[in-house]
Amino acid sequence: MKSISKLFLLPFMVIIAANSNAQINRSSRPCLFASYSSTIPTSLAELDKAFSIQPGASVKFRFSNTFSFSGTVISSVKKYNNLSTVLVKSPSFNNALLCLSKRINDDNSITYVGRIINEKYADGYELAKDNAGNYSFTKIKTEDLIQDF
Repeated sequence: MKSISKLFLLPFMVIIAANSNAQINRSSRPCLFASYSSTIPTSLAELDKAFSIQPGASVKFRFSNTFSFSGTVISSVKKYNNLSTVLVKSPSFNNALLCLSKRINDDNSITYVGRIINEKYADGYELAKDNAGNYSFTKIKTEDLIQDF
């Protein structure tokens, strides 16, 4: 009788394990940039433009022919002689934030880093430099960066 009950218990446990989805990570947030390219090339002139605008001013970046980012500069900080950071909030993208930083290296070359994110959405962009020295925004999943509490 014990072996018969074990025989019925085994398929029951297999069905429960197969239907269990407690460890599956599903994003409950929609994608904000779904209709845009996964890579958006940008010019150094557009990146550098951010560091000449004062807080409270409106700015529009044309990163490519198909993607522009407009908003209000909410912060512009020059932390050290070689590091500046600008934060732009865009109502066009449901208050997404563009954070750009500019670092002047010891050899006087300039390095830019940045992201476009909105904590309410599952995607965003990260600024990356390729081997040829060209900058572009590459699509990222923000759920990998932002942890829900």
